[in-house]
Amino acid sequence: MNITKNARTWLVGMSFGVLAALPAAHAQNNYTNAGVSVEGSFTLNYSVGGTSQPQIDNTASPTTFTVDRLVDITVSYSSASDDSTVAPGAQNEELVFLLRNDGNDNFAYFLSTENGTGDDFNTDNLEIRYYVDDGDGTYEPGADDGSPTTFASVTSDLAPDAILWVEVIGDIPASQPDSETSDVVLVADTYYPTVWLEAAEGSPGSPGTNIAADDGTNDMNSVAENVLNDAAGDGSSDAANDGMHSDTGTFTVSSPDLTATKTVEVISTNADGTFVCASGALVSANEYAIPGSCLEYTITIVNSGSAAATVSSISDTLPTEFTFNGATFTNFTGGTEATPSAGDDCSSVTCTVSQTGATIGAGETATIEMRVTVN
Repeated sequence: MNITKNARTWLVGMSFGVLAALPAAHAQNNYTNAGVSVEGSFTLNYSVGGTSQPQIDNTASPTTFTVDRLVDITVSYSSASDDSTVAPGAQNEELVFLLRNDGNDNFAYFLSTENGTGDDFNTDNLEIRYYVDDGDGTYEPGADDGSPTTFASVTSDLAPDAILWVEVIGDIPASQPDSETSDVVLVADTYYPTVWLEAAEGSPGSPGTNIAADDGTNDMNSVAENVLNDAAGDGSSDAANDGMHSDTGTFTVSSPDLTATKTVEVISTNADGTFVCASGALVSANEYAIPGSCLEYTITIVNSGSAAATVSSISDTLPTEFTFNGATFTNFTGGTEATPSAGDDCSSVTCTVSQTGATIGAGETATIEMRVTVN
């Protein structure tokens, strides 16, 4: 219910005054403060048979009413600068929510969290902290929005249209499979503030306690009465017109999923000893492994996950029955490759092929191909 609009509708064509000073217009809703007393008066001029009659007016006893207290709140998940994509075992990951006072008075808020029920896992060690927006509606932690406040009991008073940026922080269980999700619900319940916008309002409720709707009987000239006008949110106990609102943020696990295999293939029997093993193409599928034959070992690493994997090390020590000819590394990003020298006899030196510190991207397949000659 928009009380101010209703008042303006029936006051059209009449003069009216405000008994308490109005604040500057709010940036978004421009609502009249709860507790403001509005008076309206009228005049009636008429004549009888062309003779003017005494004016009728009610300026001595104007019609008055008190603007009631609109209790409305918005909680919405914001994807700005949060950690919604997380790795298994990650700690202190955060989801960011916007909380806005959509009413016409100061309010405080009790904040709580719920783990979702239709997701894959629960986030551990949930805690809440918040920033007071500097008025530009942009999430700027540690900059224009200052330092965070760790939530303990209730928030500080929040003016109409003002915003809190709320961070819900938690830990992701280790070994959580790729693409699984955890839904986290932030619930905000409206509480009485320490100071009302209109000082004449007194204390209709104790600061730091849950705000309640009035009895449903409107007294036009009493102190402002509470009108709960919030929508239903995602929380299990959050209904419409209960002074609460809530929304859901989701952590999605993004992790690599690696599989690795090793195969061997005879490239050329090389019976005449003329085949260049380091670079020659496969001769046929029916070559034989005899002394002097060229073989190729292939290590294949498939990352079927949704995040890149950094390979600490992969190492292959070739059997002593070979002479090393060369190696080719494909689809590794960065890292350090190490190989024997071409022509090294693995019966005399240790022939180890390795890759350390390289990254294999999500959905990528990396290979190491090693050419050897049978001794």
